Amino acid sequence: FLPAALAAQQKGEVIDRVIAVVEDRAILLSEMEMEYRQYLFQGQIQSVSPEEEARLRSQILEQLVADQLLAVHADKTGVSVPEDAVEEELERALEESRRSAGSDEQFSQELEKAGLTLQQLRTQWAEKIRTRYLIEQLLRGEVFRDINVADAEVRRYYRDHRSELPKRPSTMKLAQIVIMPGVDGEASDNSLERIKAVEEEIRGGRDFAEAAGEYSEDPSARFGGSLGYIRLGDLGSPPFENAARKLLVGEMSPPVLTRFGWHLIKLEDVRGDQVKLRHILIKVGTDDAQVADAVRRAEAVRQEILGGLDFGQAAARYSADDKTRNSGGVIEQEIVLEQLVGKADYLLEMLKETEVGGITPVIKEDAGFRIIKVLEKNPARPYTYQEAKPELENLIAQQKRMEKYQEYVKELEGMYFVDVKVGVEADAQDKSTTAGG
Repeated sequence: FLPAALAAQQKGEVIDRVIAVVEDRAILLSEMEMEYRQYLFQGQIQSVSPEEEARLRSQILEQLVADQLLAVHADKTGVSVPEDAVEEELERALEESRRSAGSDEQFSQELEKAGLTLQQLRTQWAEKIRTRYLIEQLLRGEVFRDINVADAEVRRYYRDHRSELPKRPSTMKLAQIVIMPGVDGEASDNSLERIKAVEEEIRGGRDFAEAAGEYSEDPSARFGGSLGYIRLGDLGSPPFENAARKLLVGEMSPPVLTRFGWHLIKLEDVRGDQVKLRHILIKVGTDDAQVADAVRRAEAVRQEILGGLDFGQAAARYSADDKTRNSGGVIEQEIVLEQLVGKADYLLEMLKETEVGGITPVIKEDAGFRIIKVLEKNPARPYTYQEAKPELENLIAQQKRMEKYQEYVKELEGMYFVDVKVGVEADAQDKSTTAGG
């Protein structure tokens, strides 16, 4: 419900009334309208037919009633909700919404458009989170606890539906060497001066997020430089990682040079093995001489490999990619060829033309140059049972959970008072059309 909910709330006005009652809990027309608009917003759906709209509204109302039945039963059976977990998720949701908005000021403007104060939003979202926790704990502890999937069931499903299962796509296993233009010389000096000027502003009292929005050359600038919660090891940049590890919460690093440029890093929070960071990037420019030097170095490395130097040794010696350099240049994930179509057709053709064990010519990319070795070519084929088993287990378990869920909700309908007003979906359609103009 996060940023999408705010955006959805800004469209039209709904005259509220009770459309259903579960025990002593009312479900309002505005709740159904909100869920409907959010569904359209998240799916980027511009328009639906009247028949489809009626079907969607009916499904949404059924789900709202089912949620309230589960929440009522959870309350009455003593299911408890960890309030600290609710508060933690609420803060995470608010931070994500601020980040998506771009700044605190823009977030406040979105709230104003939606007709909400921050406290009203906190109350609404906290209740949604609390209700979801109640339902999840009830389902996990009482409804789904005895669901198991036997190996025989999976084998039977695989046998009966094998022809309907998608094929394993064509893939390649690759290794790479990345050659980057140098980051020294006059361009680096100029970049360092610029990052130091930004550092001085922040140490003089300017808000880090505000400075990031103005100066940073990283896509995160629109979010105030926020990278959210991440694992430092996933960044693949030892200089950045090492600088961040030295910080205490609230501290900012001095300028840090990586292959992307100069960074200022601010540590905002630590949660287990994840940290919440903001950063400002000033890219290091490269002149023609540096690019030409990188091309020369890349071609020289390729010639060394063709002359007999082991590719893995060459990666360890020359590659600028921190994630693959010390593993023989091997890229951990296999490359799915169909994912390159329309995005990197030139690379796709080059890889198709390269034999297993062969290396590509030097490839020019936005950030530098690459030499790729093709380690394996795996044509499309049906999934084996062992490959398909985890997904099929999940599919069968999901089907069982859905059946148990529907039976359980039906049982609760017989235990608690439920009153759904007749014709509310059509009425909601009329009001939505009127409100939307």
